[in-house]
Amino acid sequence: MRGIKPRSVLFVCFGNIMRSPMCEHLMNRALGSTALRIRVTSAGLNAVAGREAHPWAIAAARNFDISLENHRARLLTPAMVSSADLIFAMDLQNYAQLIARFPQARKQIYMLGAFKGPDADGMEIRDPYDDGPEATFQCYRILLTCIHNLSQDLIANSR
Repeated sequence: MRGIKPRSVLFVCFGNIMRSPMCEHLMNRALGSTALRIRVTSAGLNAVAGREAHPWAIAAARNFDISLENHRARLLTPAMVSSADLIFAMDLQNYAQLIARFPQARKQIYMLGAFKGPDADGMEIRDPYDDGPEATFQCYRILLTCIHNLSQDLIANSR
């Protein structure tokens, strides 16, 4: 990813009700005080358009001073993919589906978990959908680290 100066970043998960909307908000906040002007959005490979964020997601996000109360899920479209310079998948299933559906975008698709840090356990960021409120909070702690590291990388590459 070195040398890439993106104008747009897209975060993708299964339903766009837990992981990817949190990433969208965290990244907008991380870049908000910089000179970088990057359009940040999120979508779900299997999203039900208009669905509200999961209640666990809304509650966990509050711990990070993020509100997901007005978030509504967006279904990933070919137009979103073609307009994104960088696309980040949360887990291997998301990654495989992205590559299968949009092979032309292969060079734009990355695993967000690559930004967990050197002591991380693998590249996947598990979906907390079936695991409860504490798992959602722990997932968001991982997302915070990933977004911090990713935003620092984007800032460094912009110089």
